[in-house]
Amino acid sequence: MLWVLFLLVAWGAAVVSCTRLCLAAVAAAQPMDPDPAADAKGLSLYEAAFLSGGPRRVGELVLVTMYRERRLLLAHTGWVTVVVPDGRDELERSVITAIGPEGQSPVRPVRTALVTAAPVRALGDRLVAAGLAVPASARTNV
Repeated sequence: MLWVLFLLVAWGAAVVSCTRLCLAAVAAAQPMDPDPAADAKGLSLYEAAFLSGGPRRVGELVLVTMYRERRLLLAHTGWVTVVVPDGRDELERSVITAIGPEGQSPVRPVRTALVTAAPVRALGDRLVAAGLAVPASARTNV
C-alpha cells in the first residue's frame, strides 16, 4: 500500500509542473505591442546573448569579452582579477563593481551578481519592449 502514497505524490508533482508550464505558456503567448521608440537597427552581441541564454549568458559574455581584451584575468582556480579598472559600458562597470574594491573575487559570486544587475535587467526590458523576449515573470516559470 505504500506504492499508493508514492503514486499520489508523483501525480501531484505532475499536476503542479503542468500547471506552471501552462501558466508560463499563456503568459508568453500574450500579444505584446512593440515599442515604437525601439529603433530598427540590428541586435548587439549582448542582446543576442540575452536571447540565446538569458541574463546568465550575458554575464558570461561580459566576462569572456573582458578576458579576451585583457581587461580581466580568469584563472583556472576559479578566481577573476581586474587588470583595467575602467569599464567601457554599464555591463563592464557592473562586473568591476561585483568583483569588489580588492580587485579579485571568485567567479561564481560575480556571475550571480551579474544576473541580477541593473544593466542586464534594462537589457531584458528593452528586448521585451521590442517584442523579442518574454517578460521576466514568464521566464522564471519555465
